[in-house]
This record gives sequence, C-alpha cells and structure tokens, in this order.
Amino acid sequence: MLKRWRIAPMLITMAMLGVLISACGATTGGSTTATPTASSGSTTTANCASGSLRTGGSTALGPLVQAVSKTYSAKCSGASITTQLTGSGAGQSGVYSGSLDVGNSDVFAKSTYPGLVDHQVAIVVFAVIISPDVTGVSNLTSKQLTDIYTGKTTNWKQVGGPSEPIAVVSRPAGSGTRATFQQFVMNGTAESVSGPSHSTAATSGEVATRVQQTKGAIAYDTVHFATVKSLKTISIDGAAPTATNAISNTYKFWNVEHMYTKGEASGLAKAFIAYIAGPDAASSRQTLGFVDISQASASILATRKPVSK
Repeated sequence: MLKRWRIAPMLITMAMLGVLISACGATTGGSTTATPTASSGSTTTANCASGSLRTGGSTALGPLVQAVSKTYSAKCSGASITTQLTGSGAGQSGVYSGSLDVGNSDVFAKSTYPGLVDHQVAIVVFAVIISPDVTGVSNLTSKQLTDIYTGKTTNWKQVGGPSEPIAVVSRPAGSGTRATFQQFVMNGTAESVSGPSHSTAATSGEVATRVQQTKGAIAYDTVHFATVKSLKTISIDGAAPTATNAISNTYKFWNVEHMYTKGEASGLAKAFIAYIAGPDAASSRQTLGFVDISQASASILATRKPVSK
C-alpha cells in the first residue's frame, strides 16, 4: 500500500512534464512558435515564426523594417524577411496583388484596395530641408511652402533668403511623404511646380543626397534622413519638427506608419508586425527617429484620417 502512494506522485509529475514539453513544441499554421527565453540578462519578446516574408513600400518606414528584420531573423533563425523600397503606393498595390506579403505605407490605403488590414506600428516625423548654402531661412509658413511647390515663388529672396533660384525637389506621385506634405502642409493643394530647377527623387535617401549636393535646394524628407546627412531642417508655421510638437499636433508634418496585409495577418507576418511595434524594437524606433503611437492621444491620431478617393 505504501509503494502505491509513493508511485502516484511520481506518475503525476511525469505527466505534467509531458504536457509542458508538448506545449513548447506546438506548431501553428506550419510555423513554430518558441517560448521567450532569457538571454544575457534580458528577455526576448520575439514570437518566432518560420518562413519567408516579402515586405515593401514606404521608403520612410523602410529603414526601420530593414533594421528590425535583421534583429528578428537573428533571434528567429527560421525567418527570412526581405524589404523593397518602392514607395507607399507600390506597397499598397503590391500587397493587394499578392506580390508582397506586407505592404508598408505612410498613409491609409486607397479604397480601391478592399480587404487590406491595417497594422499601425509607429509615428514618423517629416521635415522640410534646405541645402547648406541657403542662409537666413529658418521658418516658412504653409502658404510660402505652397507657393514654392506650385511654382509661384522661385527665388529664395522672396522668403527672406539669398538671391538665388529655388531648386525644388519632389517625391513621385505614389509617395506617402508627398501625400502627407500635400494634405497637411499644403492643405490639400497638389504640387504643380515644374521647370529646369525642379527634380524628383525616388526614395527618402535620394532626397537627402540631392539636397546635400544641390545649391539652393528645398525638399521634404524624414527627420532621420535629414539628421544622417546633417541637413538643415526648418520650422513650419513657427513649429519645429520634433517628436513633442508632432504628438501634440503643434507641428503638422507627421503621419502614422502602416503595415498592410491582405486579410488578417498570420504566421510570420503576424509575428513580425507585432515585433516591430513591440518593446524589443523600441531602441530601433528611437534611433531611426520614429515615435511610439502610444505617446499620441486618440484625438491627435484621429487627425490623420484617410483622404477620400
């Protein structure tokens, strides 16, 4: 009788261990999910999923996706993540057509792409930047910027700068940065500047390089790329391009970063999107100039509504 009482606890313990081992090896949708474990004094929050993930779109969000995908892949060896820097419009169309698994965008998806699910991962702060040779200009009003980007103002002396032509740099029509600039800085007016002093740069990185190398240049870009190239940023309507001003909407040239999936996210897409918006990627977001969405109130976020199309 005593032997039976001794054996029973042992059997219960062995059964409980078997349940725990089975849970750690469980798979969901063909992807293995690993239980977070402590490493070097810190705990990873990566929900590891395996497979390949094709992301693309916004060149503003691109550096964050690229940086965090390396971190995620290092922690989750079964994951392979690629990123195309093609612009917000291409990100939306790509995920809708199926050529991308995740479409990155600085703006809300067009209504012509039904069925896309919006995952908002950060706030991006944009800035108007000018080339080093432009002196005497530290602030421009929305009206002055609208006049520059519609070709009405063509010389820096018209806005308090030196007597030299303004070399206007734009982004392509599918750019989320351009759409944000037109909606919130130009108050809905479309860019219409043209001529030999006007040029278009395909990516955020190319914009910064163009301004750095072109005399009398003006452009719009992320604060991150402006910082990397040591470019001069200016205030808009008296407000500087800072995170504090953006989340209070005192400064209006900012937007929410979106990662779209066609239908609900699952597997690697779901795990990676959660990771890029989560605590493990916080340092990357900060380093690259992004602001956590949680820092802005619901009423402020509501000011960034989709444009009716």
